[in-house]
Amino acid sequence: MSSNAEGMDRRSALAGRGLVTCWLLFLLAACDTTPSNPRTDDNPTSGHVVVLVDEGLKPVFEDLESIFEHFYKDADLDLRYLPEGGILTAMQHDSVRLVFATFAPGADQDAYLRSKQITPHIETVATDAVAVIANKTVTESRIGVSEIRAQLTTGVPAEPWSGYRLLFDRNGSGVARTVIDSLLGGDASLMKAQVFSTNGIDSLVAQVARNPNTLGFIPFAAIADKDNAHSRHLLEQVKVLAVGRDTSHAVLPSQTTLADGTYPLCRPVVMLVLEPKAGLGTGFASFVAGHKGQRIILKRGLAPAHIPSREIEVVLE
Repeated sequence: MSSNAEGMDRRSALAGRGLVTCWLLFLLAACDTTPSNPRTDDNPTSGHVVVLVDEGLKPVFEDLESIFEHFYKDADLDLRYLPEGGILTAMQHDSVRLVFATFAPGADQDAYLRSKQITPHIETVATDAVAVIANKTVTESRIGVSEIRAQLTTGVPAEPWSGYRLLFDRNGSGVARTVIDSLLGGDASLMKAQVFSTNGIDSLVAQVARNPNTLGFIPFAAIADKDNAHSRHLLEQVKVLAVGRDTSHAVLPSQTTLADGTYPLCRPVVMLVLEPKAGLGTGFASFVAGHKGQRIILKRGLAPAHIPSREIEVVLE
């Protein structure tokens, strides 16, 4: 009897020690206060992510960022606005997870992405354009693409645009690349005239406002939103020209002429999702391409890729 009792006591003691050990392990796990890293432990609605955005799209993406972070309080978007040349460089030297620009990856970017075994998701989310601006004293309100092409290739277009300087917003600008692609078939070597660049959109607008014999090329997104104070400030200084294949078919850039393609200097706003997992970059990309994001793009003056539906409730008395 005594040996049986001693065996039972030993088994009870071992079981008790096992329970204590499990309880201690549970407490240690519960007390692990190692914080998660928002830069690596992010998910579609929380964490931290760097997003590269073409600087010409800044007015639109400031709103998209603000509203996304309003909905998702744990999301920390770090939008960095760069000229197109800066984005292309960053894509080949940095760990980029999400890009919004006006180009699709070229051969160099494709080769780099393949070397990293990255297959990007590429999607057009809106249509932007290049707006042509002139000094407010200029009496002409229309210009044909043939006249712009002649100015670029010879520097001697037909009247009334003879002697005008051409200004782009900066070196490495997506605006200049769009014009070369649209009017010169992508061959920059055809550009014989002296073309000048400034130090950004504000600087370009200021120069056109001061110099009557200057034509400027800027992103339409910079002036599309009439409710934006800075966009209105830019528009107040200059005159936006209607553009067409000839002056008789010239139209102003607008949501309608961007959407139907009648404005000749349109360009797509392209989203490149490069992250290997469904992180915060993927979450923001889905927001921009989705119903809420497309409504914001519509409100900010660009043509969204997917026209948001309007829901009308009819109440019958």
